[in-house]
Amino acid sequence: MANSILEKLLALKTGIGICWLGNLGWLIRTEGRLLAFDLDLDRDSRLQPSPIATEELAPVLDIQFITHGHGDHFSGPTSRILAEQSACRFILPTNCLDNAREFGIPESRITIAHPFQAFELDGIPIEPRRALHGHTNFTVYRRANPEDCGYVLTLDGRKLYQPGDTVLLQEQLEDLEDTDILFVSPTLHNTHIEASKTLIEFLQPDYIFPQHFGTYIPNEQNSYWTVGYPDELKAVLPESLQTCFHKLDQGDVFHIA
Repeated sequence: MANSILEKLLALKTGIGICWLGNLGWLIRTEGRLLAFDLDLDRDSRLQPSPIATEELAPVLDIQFITHGHGDHFSGPTSRILAEQSACRFILPTNCLDNAREFGIPESRITIAHPFQAFELDGIPIEPRRALHGHTNFTVYRRANPEDCGYVLTLDGRKLYQPGDTVLLQEQLEDLEDTDILFVSPTLHNTHIEASKTLIEFLQPDYIFPQHFGTYIPNEQNSYWTVGYPDELKAVLPESLQTCFHKLDQGDVFHIA
């Protein structure tokens, strides 16, 4: 293994290591496992190549969580490489099953996630959450699928919440108060600035990581989902929460001890 970022991440033996690979793509290193969310590492429209190639990642990846079926989240090219060159498990919503089969992922490596139906995999408590996909002008997408998932994971004694692509939902403010690590997407089609601020202020997480920005070439047609506003979001947060806000560059490794 020659990739220095991956070596640094895998060398962590305690706590939680977090590495952003663009968009909603994250690597999480904890308790001897390497987990991932929504990897889309092989798209030509990326502003820059992924700092870790899929082929480098494949031999060491244990589990990938998929939030929904859009190509920038459940990537065909990336998933095909992982299907062929890794032994990783895929946790995904029911509506992603046809794509998983098309990408060549063996049924034995697929676990279906249903919102609000908690389960455990390899000792990891997993709570799939409802995600309701947004669109332009702060609207809900006309083809929003109620099977889409966010995920709450309990890792190293901390609760991590990955909402996926979703507008702000009432239940997020009512039963996620013990969230320690929050990923947030300040884009027009997700929680943008004000709804992201509301979510953060209600949950009061110890660590906040913005996502869904600075990954793909933007244009007039796609800017509602390719352009994010992490700096603007941080600026409207109280100072106490600004210190919890960590905007990573792609390939940064952040260690929560």
